[in-house]
Amino acid sequence: MKSFHILFALILAVLGITLVISGGSKEKVLMYMKSRGYLEYTSQEAQELAYTKCKQCHPIDKITKYCMRCGPPFIIVTHNMKKLISIEKQKPGTAWIDYMTDAEANAMTEVWNAIVGNWEDTWRKEDLKKLLENDKAMLKLLDTPVKERKIETALKGKTAEGVHETMKPLPKE
Repeated sequence: MKSFHILFALILAVLGITLVISGGSKEKVLMYMKSRGYLEYTSQEAQELAYTKCKQCHPIDKITKYCMRCGPPFIIVTHNMKKLISIEKQKPGTAWIDYMTDAEANAMTEVWNAIVGNWEDTWRKEDLKKLLENDKAMLKLLDTPVKERKIETALKGKTAEGVHETMKPLPKE
């Protein structure tokens, strides 16, 4: 019981500090907590996040036209975008690019999987794990069955404007 009280006090302290830092906006605090993985994104919030973050660097139609023949599944693409943003942030004049937290990356991956296509099962799991380079958050998502991914499940069947029809995978040789 004592550890519960300590944990609760710690959470309250973090919330209080976050409120002071963010200027007191409840929405800012909630989004901060979600971006750090303390709270879950709703499917709508995740979709808004995906559109907002991704259009920092390229048009959304670039994503909606992405297909399984263009490259790896979104889980790999998002992982690589996290790395690329970290590299780009080191360059002068790139302050406008927002970092991507693990919780944001997972939510965004689920969004694009749902509205464009989840092609993780068209790749060998060992290859996906190798490409994720010990990215613990993405590896956890990879090991989560699609039916247990709340955002992806909630958005399944919805599509973004301009999405290609799902193409059949090329036959394996």
